[in-house]
Amino acid sequence: MTTTVPRAGHPTRRTAVVLVVLAVACMAAGTTAILAGTSGGGTPPPQPGPAAMGQMPDHMAGSAMPAPPVTSSSPQAAPSGTPALPASRPTRLDIPAIGVHTDLLDLGLNEDGSLEVPGKPLQAGWFHGSPTPGQTGPAVILGHVDSYATGPAVFYRLGAMKPHQQIRVTRVDRTTAVFTVDAVRSYPKKTFPTLDVYGNTPDPELRLITCSDWNPHTHSYQGNTIVYAHLTT
Repeated sequence: MTTTVPRAGHPTRRTAVVLVVLAVACMAAGTTAILAGTSGGGTPPPQPGPAAMGQMPDHMAGSAMPAPPVTSSSPQAAPSGTPALPASRPTRLDIPAIGVHTDLLDLGLNEDGSLEVPGKPLQAGWFHGSPTPGQTGPAVILGHVDSYATGPAVFYRLGAMKPHQQIRVTRVDRTTAVFTVDAVRSYPKKTFPTLDVYGNTPDPELRLITCSDWNPHTHSYQGNTIVYAHLTT
């Protein structure tokens, strides 16, 4: 059974997503790095550590969002006081802490209403059904963890990120939205926190998503790593 993303302009467009689409993306793109690791030629992608998964920055203390049905508890950034930016399409993503510097693809919906995923392993993509980075609400950027063609892909080291690190998104209007990481979490596919990732928020926030938890028996990734961040500059 598949839940589709409502079309842009619908008031609830960010309260539902295709849960299986991220899983399909993981199966399509990922295996090279893990296979290299099991054969002695490399190592698996880093995963969020206990500190990144369990500790909240000071400004988030006591402000956790109640977990929606069938999801794990996810962090919610406290109001930052940073004014939201007007809409402007993102063009570039830079994450110095993990060496990510990529132009951004524009992702929409497939004909069946499912979420499109990046067609290039070394480029991340912004889902244009979400706010533009810097607008009020959660902007969503997806990227592959690895691929047969490239080995490590654009978000190979996403799981190594830590709270307080910065993420920079350049926009068409020549502004740069700077986000600060609140938390890095890993979830099984069956408990993907749909509402926490795509649901409306009162402040400008950012979600980065990739695959995690390689299963050598099914030759697929069984989960997703998600970075939660809020606008600070």
